[in-house]
Amino acid sequence: MSTKAMSNSRFKQLPRQSHLAQFLSRHDDALRSGFITRLDRSPIHAKRLTFAKALTLNVFVLCFLSGLAATTIIRDLLSPFSLSYKLSFCLTQNMIIIAAILVLLRSTSMPFFLGECRFRICYGFRASEIVIRKPPTTAVSLNKCLPEDQRLEGYWRMATRAVNPKLLYSSTSAVFSSEYWTMEYSAVFDAMKRITEGHFEEEDMEFAIWKQDNGLWSSCELWRMHEIMTDQQEVSMFKTFLTQAGKQELLLIWQDMLSTSPSGKHVKCSSSPKAYQVMVDKFAREGLDYEDVWIQVSAKSQAIL
Repeated sequence: MSTKAMSNSRFKQLPRQSHLAQFLSRHDDALRSGFITRLDRSPIHAKRLTFAKALTLNVFVLCFLSGLAATTIIRDLLSPFSLSYKLSFCLTQNMIIIAAILVLLRSTSMPFFLGECRFRICYGFRASEIVIRKPPTTAVSLNKCLPEDQRLEGYWRMATRAVNPKLLYSSTSAVFSSEYWTMEYSAVFDAMKRITEGHFEEEDMEFAIWKQDNGLWSSCELWRMHEIMTDQQEVSMFKTFLTQAGKQELLLIWQDMLSTSPSGKHVKCSSSPKAYQVMVDKFAREGLDYEDVWIQVSAKSQAIL
């Protein structure tokens, strides 16, 4: 059963005994970090390209690490130094190398081969795919005294960067970034199973931040960011992007969604999840992921500033 809105607020609470709350509690960690969820509606060919890049990167990583390990072992065996020196030097050196290899494998290749590859074998490439990850530990909590619209916009900017595909494990430079991330594959597989069993719907995984307090789960519905975006420069850039891409029909659909005024400024209104899903599905059929478009626009706007 899909989660129902308890009020017009973009900050929602789940009933304690709901299937979705039980699912989130099962996969949350001891620190109650919570989750960021999102539905990836990017074109299937883009997903295949991302997977191919990730496969190439991780095969290279495995080959490089295998070669490094083999070279280290052979060099140690052929070393002309005394046995005592070998033991002291080689053990120290090998421990450092092994630790580095394990960190790289644990953060890059293991999630890819045991998570991403297994997901593709089981489900292939889908038009809409669930993304679940832990919020970044560096995320700064926003002042609760701020107006709701400002808080939601701040959460959106943090979360869109946190799930930026360019910082996923398929990017070589991202491996060494503090914002590097992988998906919670165990939660994704469980979510797919529960959706199939009818415990909740895929749409319940729309873009949101989930946190629990005393066993009560709350969400910040980031998919509703189009209701509260206050940066007129970004709104103008969004319109320009669609116009230059020849997607005037999508622009009209988006404007209808926001009930724009004659002056061009959008009027804040509470859109239904169904209306939002219809809109993003139309974007997807045109080969565009609605959230990705906003991520690109936001990045360009921040670069200008």
